[in-house]
Amino acid sequence: NEIRSAGGNGINAARIARRLNAEVIATGLLGGSTGDEIERLLDSENIKHHFVPTAGSTRINLTISNRFTDSQTRLSFPGPNAKHRELSALLRFCNRFKQKSIVVVGGSLPRGVSSRDIGFLVKKLKQRGIFCIVDMPGSCLKSVISSRPSFIKPNLREFQELVGKDAQSVRTILPLAKRLTKIIPLVCVSSVEGGALLVTKNRAWFGRIPKVKVRSTVGAGDSMVGAMSAVLWRNKIQDKRNEYIEICLDENGSDLLRWGLAAACATLVKPGMSMGDRRSILRYQSLIDIKEIHAGKRRKNNGKK
Repeated sequence: NEIRSAGGNGINAARIARRLNAEVIATGLLGGSTGDEIERLLDSENIKHHFVPTAGSTRINLTISNRFTDSQTRLSFPGPNAKHRELSALLRFCNRFKQKSIVVVGGSLPRGVSSRDIGFLVKKLKQRGIFCIVDMPGSCLKSVISSRPSFIKPNLREFQELVGKDAQSVRTILPLAKRLTKIIPLVCVSSVEGGALLVTKNRAWFGRIPKVKVRSTVGAGDSMVGAMSAVLWRNKIQDKRNEYIEICLDENGSDLLRWGLAAACATLVKPGMSMGDRRSILRYQSLIDIKEIHAGKRRKNNGKK
């Protein structure tokens, strides 16, 4: 069986956010026949897009799934080199985003793009009051956090790379994440003790999905980012003052984490490259277990929806 899907961290997040009725536009660099196919696939999902043409051909990543064991082998290729003029054109387009926008910057860096370029983009967007979510490998995040993104979502391994420590439990990760909230209002670490930890300056929550048969892990983290960005967009949170963000999230953090985990769960149960659909996300949303963390203890959140 063969399935061809438009993919990549940012595109996957856009697909989930669109399924949750957020207004989205996918952007980046696209080239060659692969780029043409990605645009057609996005059109089929009614996802708006505006890509900057690149001289090279956009890469194809291959995921081989064993239908009996659900194990997967992934082959990822480097893709073309990005040119300076292409990056400049992308930046000019991003400068047109409205102030109420939420921008998700995700995935590994293409050749020709440095973490300094991403940091410059985040800084420029933040200066215009745009809420920036960055979901990139830990080695890239190290350079980007100096630009003070609004929200980061590393998985456990990426978080360890970012902080330079082998923290693995909620108890050991929480103080390190709290330290980051001095410059980043929202920090979410996934794949921790079978769940995810969401931390703001004043509060923290830990959530787990229900027991399900995992058929594919492709796009689960991207789904989480897409759902959380849709919730943030819906609440019109603007990154003008960190205090405003913290006040909003202190009241809605558990709900934000619940939606993110529900979307991840809806994707995990899908085979191959399939992403969670809206109906599945809504079904799992009521089954997510969220607990608020207090001084090293976990207190169950009674506000389930």
